[in-house]
Amino acid sequence: MITDLFSKIIPKYRFNKLTDIDVSIFSNKDLIIFDIDNTLVFSEGVETKKEIIVWFNKINEDYRCICLSNSRTIKKRNDKISQLLGCEVFLSKFKKPSKRLFKSIKEVYNIKTNEIVIVGDRIFSDILFGNLNGVSTVLVNPINNKESILIKIIRKIEKFALFLVDFLRYNQKQ
Repeated sequence: MITDLFSKIIPKYRFNKLTDIDVSIFSNKDLIIFDIDNTLVFSEGVETKKEIIVWFNKINEDYRCICLSNSRTIKKRNDKISQLLGCEVFLSKFKKPSKRLFKSIKEVYNIKTNEIVIVGDRIFSDILFGNLNGVSTVLVNPINNKESILIKIIRKIEKFALFLVDFLRYNQKQ
């Protein structure tokens, strides 16, 4: 089926906002990997919404969390983001959706694949990263829409891909 072609970009869970996530999906998980840009903080920045900090602090108290970014500016921002969120920013020469990045995270944290959840706002990086590596994935809408033209184009393609998957699933049930 066509949906099989899209299976690697389909999130296991979808929520409108990060703070809408049903935290029960984190139970029995030992590591939650959060995308940074436009999931936790404004794109390419070090600021976020107060409600995200409050929500994230609670999650970070109850679960082991790390943050990741594919941004070229993450090394400049990582200390401020880590301080803001009280969470480690995992730095690597590998980028999502690299299997090498996933392998290095598993090695550093001595963790099994089935104990990991990935939360992000992009299907072609965050969700693909999780699905390629066999972990639970959570897609949330971005916290703001101030992004580069390229990212806006990619988001339109991602939105269309999700629409197509939903359409095909619906029609298969009919």
